[in-house]
Amino acid sequence: MTWREALGREAKTVGLVTLYFLFCFGIILTLKKLFLANYDIEVYALSAAVVSALVAAKIVVVLDHTGAGTRLEATHSLMAAVAYKTLIYGMVAFGFLLAEGLFHAYRAQGAFEGAIAEVWRERNWNVILAKAICVALTFAGYHLYSGIDRRLGEGTLRRLLGSRADSWRLADQQEVPPPGASASGETEKESGHGRSTQAQHPRHLG
Repeated sequence: MTWREALGREAKTVGLVTLYFLFCFGIILTLKKLFLANYDIEVYALSAAVVSALVAAKIVVVLDHTGAGTRLEATHSLMAAVAYKTLIYGMVAFGFLLAEGLFHAYRAQGAFEGAIAEVWRERNWNVILAKAICVALTFAGYHLYSGIDRRLGEGTLRRLLGSRADSWRLADQQEVPPPGASASGETEKESGHGRSTQAQHPRHLG
């Protein structure tokens, strides 16, 4: 594989993952905007959804190539691997959110100690818990889909979701022979072999 093919494949992977998180975060922030509209509070959901999707996609792509993302894939059940990866990826995402808050506070305060004090003073546990639940559900959906797809064969689940049920039934009927077909075929082969043997060695009647 050339570097151009590898770069194109990596860009496609990052793009698909980004689209998934953009869709999920877009729905979450749109619901937030609708809820807060009754209180005349303006929320700009598009920019926040795009930035959050890019950050989440980068976390997924990087951790998927490390031991933290593949530790339980081959040794534990799918649900255990999904729960583990959701926890690890969620903690990393929370670290990014904390670092972002510290960065903005540092720009406003001009000192690292003051930034930490401001972030701790302005914390809202309800908002933190809501963000943690939304991010965890989003990561869990991604890991569940990717885990099933890897076990079925890469791309199989996507084709399954995009195809009609009758096409899969037709494929199964073409691939799986009807009951007794193999046995009858073997019987016909054996009977044919017996006839040819008798023809080659006729019995001598005394």
